[in-house]
Amino acid sequence: MKPNEISVPARYFTQLFDHLESRGMPCRDVLSAAQVRSLNDPQTRLTQAQVCSLLSEATRLTGRHDLGFELGKLIKLNSHDILGYAFISAPTLDHIIRLASRYYRLMNPLFTLRYLRHATAAELLFQPVVTLPPEVFAFYCEMLAVSVHSQIMAITQGRQPPYDAYFPIPAPGHLVRYRELKGMRPHFGDIAMQGVRIVIDPCMLDVPLAMGDLRALRQAEERCKQLMHSFSEQGNWVEWVQMMLRGAEDSQPTLDELAAVLNISSRTLDRHLARQGISFRELSLGIRNERACDLLADARVAISQIAYRLGYTDVANFSRSFKKLNGVTPSEYRARLTPGYAPAGLPAASQMPA
Repeated sequence: MKPNEISVPARYFTQLFDHLESRGMPCRDVLSAAQVRSLNDPQTRLTQAQVCSLLSEATRLTGRHDLGFELGKLIKLNSHDILGYAFISAPTLDHIIRLASRYYRLMNPLFTLRYLRHATAAELLFQPVVTLPPEVFAFYCEMLAVSVHSQIMAITQGRQPPYDAYFPIPAPGHLVRYRELKGMRPHFGDIAMQGVRIVIDPCMLDVPLAMGDLRALRQAEERCKQLMHSFSEQGNWVEWVQMMLRGAEDSQPTLDELAAVLNISSRTLDRHLARQGISFRELSLGIRNERACDLLADARVAISQIAYRLGYTDVANFSRSFKKLNGVTPSEYRARLTPGYAPAGLPAASQMPA
């Protein structure tokens, strides 16, 4: 595995292949094709290339394209190692989702989870932090949504009211399987979305859970903080901060907020970034500008909406900040931008300062 390469826990794929093997699929052939010796070690992690190979070979051998759906149904609260223990000890569903959002990297560092709670609805937003092949992206979209459904229904004992799940992929050939998920209203085909969006009724979020144990929760969460800290130290601090900033949907996380996730001071986090030759402010401005360019490329998204999603208080502030970095206003950038072409004097979106 290359230094700083994003890898995922193998334990979820172990569940899938154990399930498939029990139905006669030769999983050793799949592991061999992906150059994975074994999935039995709970500490095993898989690179993105290995995940792609595993899924490609499993699909070829089984002829099935519903493996993401299948894995989603297998995942339970206790599938998530120490974080799963924290989930089981949490006092409410709201607390569980907040824990998942805070420590999502321990489950799936290829995606971020953003939790937004409103008076009449709660949203879970899953967004990729790396570019994934279409078939792998589709696998994860289905796995994420189906696993959320399975776990929420288990937590609420099936009392969660019907809700909506929005997928940025075409309707799959096994669409009929979604009838198995009582309460979910799936919506496919919104390719403008960058990830999976789940909107639920908040009525069950604060109902006390029978297994709630605050002392056990504190112990489990302390271990989660240590693991987050350890992963960040082993990897790249800049990469981690960029991932967290890219995962913010309707706000821009502050240095203090990101440091709190790692259970360190903001000064310590800033010092780690400085050792890699950059400041948090530079990263924050760069990612915000990167997101602005991506959003402006979609003419269907209003500039006022983009300003709000990036955390600006008004459109004027957004316009001034964008022009300072790019030399043009958001409106001018959008007017001049065409696929694969950048007019003289205006860099292509992929070449804009970051």
